[in-house]
Amino acid sequence: MNIHERLKFLRDQLNLTTRAFGSAISMSGGAITNMEKGTRNITDRTIRDICREYNVNPDWLINGSEPIFGDVTDELDIDDDVRQLTKQYSLLNNEDQELVKKLINSLAKKAEGQ
Repeated sequence: MNIHERLKFLRDQLNLTTRAFGSAISMSGGAITNMEKGTRNITDRTIRDICREYNVNPDWLINGSEPIFGDVTDELDIDDDVRQLTKQYSLLNNEDQELVKKLINSLAKKAEGQ
């Protein structure tokens, strides 16, 4: 997959129209379409804007090296256990995430009563 195909893949993964995707980085939908088709080059500035706005790993966009998205927990002041739990939580479906929230809330209430 080349950079143009990865751009389209990214936009599809985010479930955004070319117009919505481009609007967030001050570009038109037509410009995004042309970049996806390879008829317009993707500049370094556009790559930086995409990576910043959509938390995309620039090495993935440019070279195809995984992971696609940056780790947002890197910016948080949390320990490694919490970081790992956050990653695991994000892999759960909505129903299981709600179950985890209820369990945590229940345990927190129990701890408050001690």
